[in-house]
Amino acid sequence: MDAGASVARERLALEGLDYPIAPEANQLAYMLGGLTFAGILLLIATGIVLDQWYNPDPVAAHDSIVYIMTKVPLGDWIRGLHYWGASIVLVTVFFHICWVFWRRSYLRPREVTWWAGVALGIVLFAMAFTGTVLRGDEEGAEALAHAVAGAKLSGPIGAPMSPDFAQSTNLISRLHSAHVSLLPILLLGLVGLHFWLIRMLGINSPQPKTSRFSQHLPKLTGYALLLVGLAGILAVLFPPHLGYPAVAGYEVTKPYWPFLWIYVVENTMGMTGMIFAPIVIFGFLFLVPLIDRPRAEGRPRPRLVTAIALLIMVFYVGGIIYGFFAPQMSHLGMKM
Repeated sequence: MDAGASVARERLALEGLDYPIAPEANQLAYMLGGLTFAGILLLIATGIVLDQWYNPDPVAAHDSIVYIMTKVPLGDWIRGLHYWGASIVLVTVFFHICWVFWRRSYLRPREVTWWAGVALGIVLFAMAFTGTVLRGDEEGAEALAHAVAGAKLSGPIGAPMSPDFAQSTNLISRLHSAHVSLLPILLLGLVGLHFWLIRMLGINSPQPKTSRFSQHLPKLTGYALLLVGLAGILAVLFPPHLGYPAVAGYEVTKPYWPFLWIYVVENTMGMTGMIFAPIVIFGFLFLVPLIDRPRAEGRPRPRLVTAIALLIMVFYVGGIIYGFFAPQMSHLGMKM
């Protein structure tokens, strides 16, 4: 090791990364959380760039995105990176939650680690929603109209989503503030808590800690760079669509793909389904550590918990697929 690298390690306390871990952590399945974090960093970087030219005024929002796509150097590609980065993050966090559930890594003493991860997933969905609304196109306007209608059904809890909540500003501007400040702060706080608990408690593995995190990090970095590269290629081959400016009173689009499962429930249950479905899924995830509490080590997971989890996973994935092909329906009584 040369003198410069030694000085950097000392000044930045990089020795702290050279702690023991189980060799199992070097498998790709155990890197899904780290890859999700890499995707979040990509979203932050591209989001900062895009926000320099974005105008949250309801009248100017759509035009500002057109400007980014047509006038800003590499603006269309950076926007594509942001879009595909968001999609990739939602995929990796889904598989991460599935893997952690399969491994029962929510059992004592890792309950809070699990809850932080589930809360992180909720925040990512909230950021996906606010990002959709900020486009100012027809899809964004309809997503906002659904959210406002759902907020009314939620009573006082949904008050912040009311256009009349703050008379001094508009709802789009408040959602922009949430997208670029409130939600990222909450997200990074949850990531910090999640990583801290993993550092202190370790991963759920029976293997002895014979590997080092300093050896794990280069592998994770390599996979993360591949992920960023994939987002970059997708941004070139499939640049994200921007619809026409919103026209009030029409419902002619489907939501962003991660929300298609909610759309399917709305098709059968109406607007209450938009509230009911997320409560069921995320409520179950929060309850898992409480309803699966083995009294003896090695005791299998209750069959009911496994059955509910499988049912939810089939509904979630199947709902997205079915929602993609399902006919367009109106949920707000708008014109089609």
